[in-house]
Amino acid sequence: MKRISTYHFFILILFLLASCSVQKKAYKAPLKEEGEEFLLSKMQENESKFETFSAKALVDIISDGKTTPIKVNIRIRKDSAIWVSISAGIGLEVARILLTYDSVLYLNRLEKSYFIGSYKFVNQMINAEVNYDIVQSLLTGNDFEWYDYHDLKASISGDQYQLESAHRRQLKKYLRSPDCNSQVIYQSMWLNHESFKIEQIKIKEIKNENKKIVAEYSDFVNESGQKIPSQYNITISAQKEVMIDASLIKISLDKKLTFPFKIPSKYKEIQIQ
Repeated sequence: MKRISTYHFFILILFLLASCSVQKKAYKAPLKEEGEEFLLSKMQENESKFETFSAKALVDIISDGKTTPIKVNIRIRKDSAIWVSISAGIGLEVARILLTYDSVLYLNRLEKSYFIGSYKFVNQMINAEVNYDIVQSLLTGNDFEWYDYHDLKASISGDQYQLESAHRRQLKKYLRSPDCNSQVIYQSMWLNHESFKIEQIKIKEIKNENKKIVAEYSDFVNESGQKIPSQYNITISAQKEVMIDASLIKISLDKKLTFPFKIPSKYKEIQIQ
């Protein structure tokens, strides 16, 4: 069985995965100019709406010229919990992750170790700033739930509409962790000109624009009357570049889900400095 590093496990927390990139089509008629308020309302109107979300995914992690294939099971309770089970080889679970707004729980079954703590550890591992809201949005192809919409700019980019904000700020009243600051990011979103679904997101840190996350979504499928992306691609550029490609299968909305997470007594705690 190919060994997967702890670094790769935490890269998976950012999940958004896919084969190749979003397919572009040529349209003869130019798009109609639309304002930011109209595009924002249409985007929000067409976002995926659910209380629970689940899917299985076939994933490739590409880093330093090497590709690591894995299988992933994702479960989400909106604005509450994200549960990820990672399997390799013949399907044996090698890691499990549980995220809440203010905590990260991680089991490494290969090394018989565990971690319980804050997002600071995750951010140290991937050398980029993330939080629960960013992860949930990336996994579902929706916009961030608890960020303001000040200073949005609307434009046309090829056959897509583009919304961008140079200073999008996380709303303080939804920051539940006492050691968390109000995060400010530069964000761009590219919307399908017919469905107004997000087809690409780019996130940059205001403090360091060399750190960025670019996620692309394609092959939208119909689930419970909603369009859900089944192909994801995410590129994380920080200390080094990592690409995660995934195909989602067995997508379900609003099913009853459990989020099991039990630490075996013989597992050792991962110590961080």
